[in-house]
Amino acid sequence: MRVPDIKFFDLFIKYDRKREATLQRKTEELSSGKRLLYPSDNPVDSARVLRFKKLISTFERFNRNIDFAKTSLENAESVLDTVVNTLQEVRVKIVQVMNTGVINDEDAKTLVDYFKAAKEYIINQANFKIGDNYIFGGVKVQDPPFDSDGKFKYQDSSGNYTVDTTKISVANGVDVELNYNGADMFGVNQTSGKITAVEVIDKIIDIIESGDIKQLNTAEITVDGTSMKLLDAFDKGLNQIMEYRSILGTQIATVENLKTQNENLRLHYSNLVSKLEDTDYAQAISEYEKAKTAYDALLAAIQQTKDLSLLKYYR
Repeated sequence: MRVPDIKFFDLFIKYDRKREATLQRKTEELSSGKRLLYPSDNPVDSARVLRFKKLISTFERFNRNIDFAKTSLENAESVLDTVVNTLQEVRVKIVQVMNTGVINDEDAKTLVDYFKAAKEYIINQANFKIGDNYIFGGVKVQDPPFDSDGKFKYQDSSGNYTVDTTKISVANGVDVELNYNGADMFGVNQTSGKITAVEVIDKIIDIIESGDIKQLNTAEITVDGTSMKLLDAFDKGLNQIMEYRSILGTQIATVENLKTQNENLRLHYSNLVSKLEDTDYAQAISEYEKAKTAYDALLAAIQQTKDLSLLKYYR
């Protein structure tokens, strides 16, 4: 009698599928470099990988935002820096023209063009824009935020000089502005709505053109509701611009530090994902070879037994 072929067939098919599946699995691991190919492989680790990848994506988004925000911050700081340097030079000229014992009316008139050019330059810088965006005018402002006389154009319902600004997230709980309130940045006089330093320059020009420069030492303007001598008012406006320049510099340093922190966290979670998800090539190759050997042995066994009969062993 013959050994029932169907029994051998079922047995060999069972182990053939098992060995073939193992071999295919190891082939996929080696080709993809991943040992977690499907969520069912390890539901817990798969869930952790998904969570870590979401965190990695968040840190990458933060750093893209930082690059964008840093450009805006650096542009704004650069503008304020040039304005501060210009105003410091103007201050020297103001002190010079106020020294009436040294300079007379005619000499003072030679400085009028200088003061007018300085005023125009400051206002142009206050209306600085990137593309179509006036960075000191708030959100989607189509017109320059300052007019040709240095007056800020925007007020809220309470009469305060303010604008709407846009913020962008650079870390968890940390937002940075992409555009700015020019009234604050340029020391706008809340009483007149004009850049305080520019208002002082205008007053000086008027006095020089009147022919009586002695008024320079006694003249006053009202700044934020308080009467001040011209040089004191000028210093107040200059100091406010310098203060916001320092604030922008601090923010630039902060976002740079945050970018380093975000990158370190991104690398940390990337390493965790790699440990959970990536295959160990040495181990995978070893298991692949074992699976291949077992599969080859199975095929050989099938070949040897497919024609097996008890009659061949009968004596």
